[in-house]
Amino acid sequence: MLTALLTAPRTFEIVERPKPTVKAGEVLIRTAATAVCHTDLGMYTGHAPGIKYPLVLGHESTGTVEELGAGVTGLAPGDKVIINPIIACGHCDSCRRGRKNLCRNAGLFGREVEGSLNQYVSLPAEYVFLLPPNVSLADATIIETLATVRHAQERAQIKPGESVVVFGGGTAGLLHVRLAVLSGADPVMVISRSKWKLDMGLAMGAKHAIQKDAEAAVDDVLKFTNGEGADVIIDTAGTADTLRIGIDMMKPGGRFSSFSLGHEPFQGFSPFPMYYKELTIIGSRGLTAEDMQPSIDLVASGKIDVAGFVSNTYPLTQADAAFKEYESNPGRILRLVIDSTQT
Repeated sequence: MLTALLTAPRTFEIVERPKPTVKAGEVLIRTAATAVCHTDLGMYTGHAPGIKYPLVLGHESTGTVEELGAGVTGLAPGDKVIINPIIACGHCDSCRRGRKNLCRNAGLFGREVEGSLNQYVSLPAEYVFLLPPNVSLADATIIETLATVRHAQERAQIKPGESVVVFGGGTAGLLHVRLAVLSGADPVMVISRSKWKLDMGLAMGAKHAIQKDAEAAVDDVLKFTNGEGADVIIDTAGTADTLRIGIDMMKPGGRFSSFSLGHEPFQGFSPFPMYYKELTIIGSRGLTAEDMQPSIDLVASGKIDVAGFVSNTYPLTQADAAFKEYESNPGRILRLVIDSTQT
C-alpha cells in the first residue's frame, strides 16, 4: 500500500509499505477520505509540541470495511465506516471512570497512533462506526468534528431560550451554531471577519451574523441581548484574547466554552470578573464514543447538513499540495480532503 509519510515539518514522502494484517477483534479498513484540520496543520508545520517524526497524519477519516478479524460483529465487508480517533488505554483511572477522552495514556489516531494517510488501516472494532448510505465518504469526515462539537455542548448544557455567541465561522464554529440552534438557543450569534462564512452561519440558523473582530463585537452582543450579555460563549478561535473578550460579553452567571485553545499564555488577564460575575469556564477535550452515534444520526436525519464543507479534494500522492493549500488559504477554506483511493 501507499503511505504519505511526514518525515519532517512540511516534508511528505510517498512510500510503499506492507498492507496491515487484521487481528482478532480488529477491522481492516480501506481508507477513502481524510479531512485536513488545524490540528493536522500544527503537526505539518512543526508548531505542535511533542511531535516526533516521521509520522502518519490523519484522524478525521472514513473508508470501507475490507476484512473483519475474528469475533467482530455488526459490520460486513464493503460497509461505509467512520473512525473514532481517540485511542484509549482502557485501564487508567480516567478510562475506569468512563472518561476515555481523558485517558492518561491516550493516543490520537494520526499523532501518537499511526493515522489514515495510508491506503489501509487496521484498528480495534470499538473505534469503527457504521455510516448511513446517504452520506458520501468525503462529507462524512465532518462527523468527527461534529462529535467534538457535541461533546463540548453536552458539557456546556445549553438550554432553550439561552443566548449563545460563537467566536469563529470555520467548520467547528458553523457546527456549533447549528447544534446550538437545535438545542433551542435564541438568539444564536456568530462572529467572523469572513462574510461567506457568516452567510453559512445564517444558513445554519444563526439569528445574527457579526462581521467584526471579537473585541469590536462586544457592543453588538450587548445590543442583541438587550444589554444583559450572553448566557454562553463558545470560542472556536482560541486566542489569548478571546477569554477576556468573552467575559466582557457574558451576563452574570454565564458560561464560557473553551472549544479551541492554543499554547499562547494569557497576559494582562484579570480573574476578578470571574468572581464578580460568578462565571464558569468549561474545557472540552476531543470526544467520547458516546458522542459518535448521535452525531452520525444528526447527519443521517438531515438535521445537520454537512454538504458544502469540503472545499477541495486531493489524491493521496498529493498530500503535500493539500497541506500547502490549507496553510496558505485559511480564510477561503473550511475543509480539504485527501482521497486515499486516488493516487
